[in-house]
Amino acid sequence: MMTSATPQQAPATIGAGLPAETAEFAIIHVHRILPQEKNVSGKELLDQQLRISARVFETSNQGITITDASGTILSVNPAFTEITGYALAEVAGQNPRLFKSGRHGEEFYRDMWNKLLALGYWEGEIWNRRKNGEIYAEWLKISAVEAADGVITHYLGIFSDITENKMAQRRIEFLAHHDALTELPNRLSADQQLRLAIKHADQAKSKVALLFLDMDHFKSINESQGHVFGDAVLKIITARIQGCVRETDTVSRHGGDEFIVILSDLREKDAIARIAEMILRKAEEPITLDGHELSLTLSIGIAIYPDDGRNFETLLSNADTAMYQAKEMGRNTFQLFDNSMSSDRGEQLHIRNGLRRAIERGEFVLHYQPQIQLESGAVVGAEALIRWHHPDLGLLQPGRFIPVAEASGLIVPIGEWVLREACRQAKAWQQAGLPELVLAVNLSAVQFKRGNLYESVASALCEAGLEPKLLELELTESILIRDTKNVLATVRQLKLLGINLSIDDFGTGYSSLSYLKRFKVDKLKIDQSFVRDLDSDPEDAAIVRAIIQMAKSLNLRTVAEGVENAHIANQLRVFHCDEAQGYHIARPMAADAFAGYLADQRQAAGAVGTVDLA
Repeated sequence: MMTSATPQQAPATIGAGLPAETAEFAIIHVHRILPQEKNVSGKELLDQQLRISARVFETSNQGITITDASGTILSVNPAFTEITGYALAEVAGQNPRLFKSGRHGEEFYRDMWNKLLALGYWEGEIWNRRKNGEIYAEWLKISAVEAADGVITHYLGIFSDITENKMAQRRIEFLAHHDALTELPNRLSADQQLRLAIKHADQAKSKVALLFLDMDHFKSINESQGHVFGDAVLKIITARIQGCVRETDTVSRHGGDEFIVILSDLREKDAIARIAEMILRKAEEPITLDGHELSLTLSIGIAIYPDDGRNFETLLSNADTAMYQAKEMGRNTFQLFDNSMSSDRGEQLHIRNGLRRAIERGEFVLHYQPQIQLESGAVVGAEALIRWHHPDLGLLQPGRFIPVAEASGLIVPIGEWVLREACRQAKAWQQAGLPELVLAVNLSAVQFKRGNLYESVASALCEAGLEPKLLELELTESILIRDTKNVLATVRQLKLLGINLSIDDFGTGYSSLSYLKRFKVDKLKIDQSFVRDLDSDPEDAAIVRAIIQMAKSLNLRTVAEGVENAHIANQLRVFHCDEAQGYHIARPMAADAFAGYLADQRQAAGAVGTVDLA
């Protein structure tokens, strides 16, 4: 629809006495009024065209406005009323300036009319106002209609409501620079904001800090409560982070449960530490949502311009490295980037990338460490320990790659491989005529959360044809006290299979022992940190003795790890510890070497009755 000031060229009469239908037809379809036919057939043709034109006018989904040459509204169609809210009776005789939104200045309308008078046509976007006061956008085409002598007699305005298109376009533009869930600036926008902050810092001789934030254990929330709940938590954490920084700073969502904070115009590092501490404390305040109360923590890595990098990518990478260092330090803390972190982080990335194909390439191998019965010295079991023949780094101990595997979730397929290989090897030794022994396999908490542990164990036993009583699964105390209901259900299923369960690193975890009864474990493995100094530290000796006595009262067997010398082995025997393993007995060894070791022990036992390995 037209919104205008009165044009300068404005003849006062309309249509030269033409019937209304004829005028509408002429205005919609031609720029010059058609000469009236004198013969009957011509008039009939014209009448037919007029009826069609009137029908188009009435049924068009575009708003149509017809004015005289002075801009006075003569007629509007139903689509006009539907879009604007005005009926014909309310606008007839009015000037289209009735619909002005106030968003355009006089220069806009002056330019419109100059083009319309010069060219007879104008097209463009214009903002007008509906009857209810709502401002909306329309795409408007205005045509001047001339009589045979070239004099303008009418103006025709045809328009479409493009408000929804404009809103969609603005949303698309917004999302190009913002996160859809939190409406925070996204990575692209954070890059732009950092550039501005760096430019200002160069002028003001100040610093800029980039903080990389990662929510600790957030995946467990999504897995247990669902993504809708997780999204609500993200919004709450977003508001808390924003409340800790200044208006001149930038909070950005990097993706998932990761955030970026850009602190600009900094004069001292202490200010960065204060803000990081504030974010950590605010984030861990309890959250009550949908009847659930939870407490979250963050790990934060910090890189500073210009000390740690001079562009977004470098600062982000270094802050990410520092963030992982914060996680390794126990989470819920922050770390400033240090150049020494780069080499460690580079190795971790190298390891993580290699882990993905290590199984299919056959790079993993199991070594086996004997477990002996202290009273008789007989080998009664072994612990399967994974090693990785890395193509570049050589033979890696589990401490080098298991934490990375757990953090990435790759521990699940790796753990399944360990189960299958350990069961296969145990059966192979049996078939070779070696004595039966219980093979112990360590389990990760991640396998309980993400893997089908029961199915994995049952499948490994079935494939190997191994009796379940010859498999022992080693659990940590932390596994048993988290998500107790689901863990208990899994453990009960495993016990029904007939396998043994032991608690690894016992004594280093939690003081509550009620889970020992609930989970029906068979054995406690006393952590080597107590065993190693057993002969020199009275407190360690007292702890080991207490653990053994408690286990006896619960009908549990005990295994001491880290037995390094004969004196410790003898003291454990005095304490009535059942089994032991450690370097004094034997180091972990490859499968072939372990088979030879077993054969040697069997031969020695046959010669002297028993073998005193301790």
